[in-house]
Amino acid sequence: MKIIAERDIKYVKFTAWFFILLAALGLLLKAGQVKKETFELVIGQAGLFGVLILISLGRVNELLGDCKKTTKTAPVFIMAGILLGWGLQAYRETARQYGILVAPGAGQVNVPNPGVITIDTVMIIASIILLGPLLEEMLFRFIGLGLVRQLAGPRQAAFLIGAWVMVTSTAFALLHSPEPASFVIYFIPSLVYSLVYLRYGVFGSFIVHSAGNAWVLIS
Repeated sequence: MKIIAERDIKYVKFTAWFFILLAALGLLLKAGQVKKETFELVIGQAGLFGVLILISLGRVNELLGDCKKTTKTAPVFIMAGILLGWGLQAYRETARQYGILVAPGAGQVNVPNPGVITIDTVMIIASIILLGPLLEEMLFRFIGLGLVRQLAGPRQAAFLIGAWVMVTSTAFALLHSPEPASFVIYFIPSLVYSLVYLRYGVFGSFIVHSAGNAWVLIS
């Protein structure tokens, strides 16, 4: 009689590798002498992402299937993210003309000075473009929205999924602690990410999210 079932061994192995890689990342950041705020941000995001992957190990095949869906269409998602980022910038500029300041939410990661390239700058940019979007898409779309889509019956599916898209998008926006004028710059993109996820999977929504953040960072 086996003490540990075979299906549980993969969780043990993943947990072991997760702590090893997280410790290695921590040592790398310490060796680079990053600031305390940068260290806590990157390690916190990497740690939470690892927990989400552990929760989702039973859906690995779904993740792989989502990855295949975006293999040939990634440029389209990148363009969609750029257009979304451009639209958000246009909204900010229009609001500014009417004397309304659309500032980033208090929960938003501070954008570093691109004129001074340090390891802190590199890690924060990686957080904004890669780690942050990947973490948020796993949490709000793959887990939050994906589970509801799986549990919803055929009759109430459209209503439940639509209602949950609104709930997760509201939660996504509030997570960034926006001011009233800034709420839309988080809520609308979340609606777009949700629609992309429902049609193309989590890697599609991640690419759109990442490209949009990159465009806003550049502009």
